[in-house]
Amino acid sequence: MRLTRSGRRMVALIMTAGAVMSLCFAQRSTKMTPLPALPHDTPAMAQASREGLVDVNTAGLDELMTLPGIGEARAQAILDDREANGPYRYPENLIRVKGIGEGILSQILDQITAGGEGDAQDLSG
Repeated sequence: MRLTRSGRRMVALIMTAGAVMSLCFAQRSTKMTPLPALPHDTPAMAQASREGLVDVNTAGLDELMTLPGIGEARAQAILDDREANGPYRYPENLIRVKGIGEGILSQILDQITAGGEGDAQDLSG
């Protein structure tokens, strides 16, 4: 069977990848160590960290207008979108509002929240 130039390159790439994988497995230690516990916030910590943030699901026109880049028109667009499509699950969902793009979202992301006390998960086990 005769391979085209691109076929030969593909075979060489696959062989190289296989060789790299073999080296990785050969260098890997057989000793398994447990993973460290992932940090998480308790519901009380989550609530404390949300204090001072604007909740985009409950804020009114005036409160939304306190955010940088959000004037009356954009604040009203947020209220209209919330009414038409329901609450925001994540603050990043504001991107669905006409007039709010990546730039404005990045300016306000650390100042907003999309959940209240009921949304905090108890991960304490």
